Amino acid sequence: MKRIFAVVLAVMSVAAAAEARAQTASERAACKPDVFRLCAARQIAAAALGDRTGIYACFRAHRHDLSPACDRVLQNHGY
Repeated sequence: MKRIFAVVLAVMSVAAAAEARAQTASERAACKPDVFRLCAARQIAAAALGDRTGIYACFRAHRHDLSPACDRVLQNHGY
C-alpha cells in the first residue's frame, strides 16, 4: 500500500511541475518572433516535435537579444 501511495504522489508531483511550465498562448506569442529571429532551423524543427531544449539553449545564448516580453516570460518560468 505504501508503494502505491508513493507512486501516486510521484506522478502527481511530475504532473504539477509540467503544468507549472506550461505555456499560455500569450507567452508563446511573446516569444515566437524571437524563436524565428534567433534560433537555428534544427532547433525550431525539434521544438515542433516537442523537444524544446534547443530553443532554451538558443535563448540562453542570445539572452541579451531577446525582446523584453519574451525575457519576462522566461523570468516568470525561472529561466
